Amino acid sequence: MAEMMPNKLLYMNPLTMEAHFFLQTLNSVNQTTNPPQLDPHLANLLERIMVGIESYLDRNPTYVLPQEMAAPGEGVAFVQPQELQTIKRTFSCSSCSNRIVGTTIAKAVAHLSEQHPKPNPNNQPVQPHPTHQTKQEKKQAQVKARQHITVRLPKKARAMIVGEITNVFKDKYPIADKLKVIPEYDVIEQDLCKLLSPGFPKQPLRVYKFGSRITGIGNRSSDLDLFVDIGNTFHTFEHRASNATVAKLRAMRKFFCDSEDWRLINFIEQARVPIIKTCHLPTGIECDICLNSMGFCNTNLLKYIFESQPLTQYMCIYVKNWLERCKLTEQISTYSITLMVIYFLQLQALLPPIAMLQIEDAANQAVLVGPWVVNFAQKSFSELGLQQLKATVPVIKGFLRNFFAYFAKFDYEHFLVCPYIGQANVEIAKIERMLHARYSAYVSDNPECSIQLKKPMVVQDPIQLNHNVTKAVTKYGLQTFVDYCQQTAELLEEPSTNWRQRYAF
Repeated sequence: MAEMMPNKLLYMNPLTMEAHFFLQTLNSVNQTTNPPQLDPHLANLLERIMVGIESYLDRNPTYVLPQEMAAPGEGVAFVQPQELQTIKRTFSCSSCSNRIVGTTIAKAVAHLSEQHPKPNPNNQPVQPHPTHQTKQEKKQAQVKARQHITVRLPKKARAMIVGEITNVFKDKYPIADKLKVIPEYDVIEQDLCKLLSPGFPKQPLRVYKFGSRITGIGNRSSDLDLFVDIGNTFHTFEHRASNATVAKLRAMRKFFCDSEDWRLINFIEQARVPIIKTCHLPTGIECDICLNSMGFCNTNLLKYIFESQPLTQYMCIYVKNWLERCKLTEQISTYSITLMVIYFLQLQALLPPIAMLQIEDAANQAVLVGPWVVNFAQKSFSELGLQQLKATVPVIKGFLRNFFAYFAKFDYEHFLVCPYIGQANVEIAKIERMLHARYSAYVSDNPECSIQLKKPMVVQDPIQLNHNVTKAVTKYGLQTFVDYCQQTAELLEEPSTNWRQRYAF
């Protein structure tokens, strides 16, 4: 932040003033005779501040020098530290016509405790304003208006769709297939064990690779997902990470911060499955590291499906690229749309219901992670009575067109995408009664852990049955997805020789 002064430009970083106020309050609290206090909200904020500072410093900020320390003609004139003492804070309340409530935190808290007394102390006339709406009213108005608008496909997505489909697979498939197994993964695994083993000397440590790179639908910019099993926790299930798991991740984070071979990118502690995002510098591969085995189990299932029915892998590579070009990845993950492809092909009798594979394996010893069965019968498709299609360009294009058309017309309000059952018209209202007894027993003991069905879009994880993988999708996001699916299906319907002429920009 820079402030203009007569004949002079003074420099001050925007964080300087905030840090000054924070230190003032911190020193004031430390100088009191009473012992310091801590609560969950403060602990969370202080942790986020420390993580934020680390992230800021990790970006290698440019060091700005004052004129007296810089080379002639360089450097800047700083706002002097003593000048900051002349700037005082004043707190106002936006709910009370921006009424000034004081210059101290105590007065601001007192105002909130009294629940906004005298919201309009000066009896200012309140002008009715048609645009002054509550957050909820604005949201409802946006949703209502959105229903009458069709969002056009982004140009990058259109370019991919109207182009020759062979070019997509010519570029993407060889890379995706090669990335399933490369020597760099062994180097990463060895370096990770070497880094973390000293921190957990009395506990066995093992690294499991999973995610889009391993299943064969990733690209060179994809993260490598890693599950680190410290102390034989593979079979332990946590709907949300426990304090012990978070503490273990915090302990791991310190090793990445001190290492010359790893660069810490972020520590996402508040997620359902907390992860450490880091980069392995010798290979240049970014890694997402967690302490949850479910991702590895899901990857095993996808690898089996892709190898048994190659059409699935080709379709998933295409829709993953489509999802990225449509900029929908913030709400719909690669894993989510992969499950949608699997469900669609189940309805075409080209893939088995996941429940069937698990029932087939019930005669043997089931492998459990918490209440969930994570292994399955890896039978050939001939044994299952299913046809393995040859993935030619016309076949792939035809199934892709039908896939987008199907989900453009899907009734998301009443039905869910359910690869576990693998049948059409699985009703949201009835799904919980259709699931295995293990689900009912688990939810009975943990009522807060049932699958989130009151969402605009429900796609059920076929292994962790209480997980709606699209729970983050909003109504607006779903409508955009549906619009894009409809337009994509129509574009894929056109003969390839006419695509560029009919849809040229």
